[in-house]
This record gives sequence, C-alpha cells and structure tokens, in this order.
Amino acid sequence: MKKQYEEQAEKKRLKKKSIIAIVLIIFMIGVIAGISKIADSRTVGVQSTDTEKDESIVYKGETYVPKKNISTYLIAGIDSSDKIKKLKEYDGTGQCDTLALVVQDRSTDTCKTLTIDRNTMTNVKSLSDKGEYLATTKIQLSLAHAMSLNHKKRAENTVDAVSNLFDGQKIDGYAMVNMGAIVPVNDMVGGVIVKITDEFPGSKTLIKGKTVTLKGNDAETFVRERKDVGDGLNDNRMKRQQVYEVAFKQAFYKKCNENKKFPLEVYNTLQDYMTTNITAQQFSKLAVLMASAKADTKLTVKGKEGFDDDGWQTFTPDKDSLKQVELELFYKKQK
Repeated sequence: MKKQYEEQAEKKRLKKKSIIAIVLIIFMIGVIAGISKIADSRTVGVQSTDTEKDESIVYKGETYVPKKNISTYLIAGIDSSDKIKKLKEYDGTGQCDTLALVVQDRSTDTCKTLTIDRNTMTNVKSLSDKGEYLATTKIQLSLAHAMSLNHKKRAENTVDAVSNLFDGQKIDGYAMVNMGAIVPVNDMVGGVIVKITDEFPGSKTLIKGKTVTLKGNDAETFVRERKDVGDGLNDNRMKRQQVYEVAFKQAFYKKCNENKKFPLEVYNTLQDYMTTNITAQQFSKLAVLMASAKADTKLTVKGKEGFDDDGWQTFTPDKDSLKQVELELFYKKQK
C-alpha cells in the first residue's frame, strides 16, 4: 500500500507541468518580516519556540544553545490550479512545488529565509486516504503533501517532514497555497517588473533580454515553467523565483503605502486557495505594514542533484551544510 502511494504520486505528477504558488511564499515572507507575531495557538511541532530548550549541542568543537523569541513558518506552493475543495479520491495532484522556511527573530524584527528544494530526499510518512499512518520512507519531500485526502492532514504531514529534516525543530505556522492564487495576487500589486534571462519557447511576451511587467498568465509562466526553460532543472527555476521575490516585494510594499488594508485584502483573496493555521483575525494586525522591511538573510542547503531508480529528480542534502543551516536558523553560539 505504501509503495503504491509513492509510485502514484510521482508518476502522475510528472505527467503534468510543474506548478508553483510562489506568490504566496513571497507575500508571507514580506508580511512576516513586518509583524511581531501571527502564529495561531494551534501549532504543529514538537517544542515551543517561546522557551529556550535546556539542552545545548556541540558541533565541530563549538557549543550552541537554542535561540529564544523566534517564530517559524513553513510556506508551500501546491501543484493544483483549483481552489481548495473537498477531495473524494486521489488524483495525483497536491504535491509541494515550492517550500520556504521562515524563521523570525521577534527580538530584532528580522528574519532568515530558507528555500527548500522540493526534491530533497528525507523521511516522509505515508498516509492512507483517511490520514492513517502507514509507514515512513525516504522519498522526495514534495510527496508529503500528496498523502491523505484531508487538506489539514496533508499540511501537517508536510510540516512534520520539514521539522524532522531539522531534527524536530518546532514550526509555529503554515500556509499551503494552490497555484491558482498566482495570477490574482500578482495582478493585485499591479504586476511585477523583471528582466527575462531565459528563453521561454512559445511566449510572445517573455523575450530573453527584455525587461517586462509580468501580468496575468505571464507571472505564472515565469515562476513555474521548468522543463523547456534553461537547463530544465529545478535549481534554475528557483533562481528565477528569487528574482521574482525581490521585484514582488517592491510592488507589494508600494501598494501597502497606498492602502494600509492591502495585506488583509490579499489574505482574503488567498483564502479560497490555501490551507493555513494563520487566521484572518491575526492578519488584521497587518493594517499598517512597514513601508520597507529589514533585509532578511537568505539561506540554502548545498547538496547533490540526481535521479532515483524510476528516473525522477532527487536532491540529497549535504549533511554538513544541512547542519550549518539548522544552527544558523535555530541556534546561537554559547558565550
């Protein structure tokens, strides 16, 4: 049964083009950078980040202790073009195409953002349609959200997989958004200005070397296309998403200056497309969003790209790099 779920999820996914809801990730990162706390009291994880863990760890001769006053959020883009609806049977969709882990230091109002490769090989729980645990297998992280027919169970399974990747670190809030949100949110900010550095076969507007304002389906194409763009690998697509993130933030902050209620308007638009434990009431605290956010630190995990026995892409994280990122996000050197 477990193997059947894994094979169905991977084989059916690659029959469709990869779809990314990067807009929500960018929106949430910008929002988190400008607030003190938006996490729901109903959190998923193993320990509270409001209190420091008692145990320290020693790594390469250095002693580290857990940070205090941090909030951690997992934002994921889901490969479904539909609004959130009740699932009656498994149809091969629902995998994560984009994942970002955002750790905010509430003491300094700064944040660190880790973009996680969807193909990261890690321990993932296989669940039945009813959400019952079947087994744990090292597979692509993206598959965690394809388990079960319950959207909340899918979200929590993804949170669990990411938490375990970082030795059980607590994740306070999550938002899983379907790709259908890309176009409306992109257009709500008036479009996003980017320079095109890749060839986009078949597009009459995304011309290499040109600077364009992404609107409508062009925004979705820019952030989600992979197979026919550049080398066709996920790393190239992730670099385009980073370019889009910078440009989106500028447009987003401009709209916030013009309309203090804009963040809540965006949140209301996203509700039809996302599963989250962050409530509208909490987002109401964003009526006045900072015109500019303090620069957040961007982190990545080094590793090796490859293919599994069935020919699907894999990313095997370097253990040392993974540990260093974990230390930077969640720990500080003991004085």
